[in-house]
Amino acid sequence: MAIDANIHALVITGGHGFEQEPFWEMFNSFDNFSYDTVVFPDAFDYLNVEAAKNYDALVFYDMWQEITADQQAAYLELLNQGKPIVYLHHALISFQNWDEFDRIVGGVWEEGKGTVKHDVRYTIQIADPTHPATLGMQDFEIEDETYGNFDANPNVHVLLKAEHPESAAVIGWTHRYGNSQIVYIQLGHDGLAYGNPGYRSLIDRGIRWVVAAEN
Repeated sequence: MAIDANIHALVITGGHGFEQEPFWEMFNSFDNFSYDTVVFPDAFDYLNVEAAKNYDALVFYDMWQEITADQQAAYLELLNQGKPIVYLHHALISFQNWDEFDRIVGGVWEEGKGTVKHDVRYTIQIADPTHPATLGMQDFEIEDETYGNFDANPNVHVLLKAEHPESAAVIGWTHRYGNSQIVYIQLGHDGLAYGNPGYRSLIDRGIRWVVAAEN
């Protein structure tokens, strides 16, 4: 599939409140893009090979979910089948009771170790401007919530970095789990982020790239 093709995604939320109107307006602004939405725990009904086949990609913006052994098995089968996935912001903190999730998303934020700081203005550094998900992008400033003291796995391909005492150094990456292409972007707490042109471009490009990479 070409990177500018029509894409139909499932956007998954739950477990954390957010500013709804500007969040959905961001997705509505993307060209050649449509989406359905679902909230956990109902989202588990879509996290299987049969239900997810109706979507080109899954976009997670959830947090603090519990997951059963059967749900884990269905999730892993979905990844083995190659479903493209983008994880945003606090989706990193989902499934704290499932060790494998750290390997799926490509990093880990641990309760009691990881930190959170609101309303931080800092510069997002494009670590790899030659990658299709960030091709031609330049560093940009954003006011957003940062996560500190969390780790990206050593095998990820780093897309975004930051140099701020309240932020981890690596804040965006891509990697493959099973047969699925994964992108994680730490940014995206509220309307200030959702309306930031640089952030919007990252989300749009990230979704398009994971889909194009699988087709």
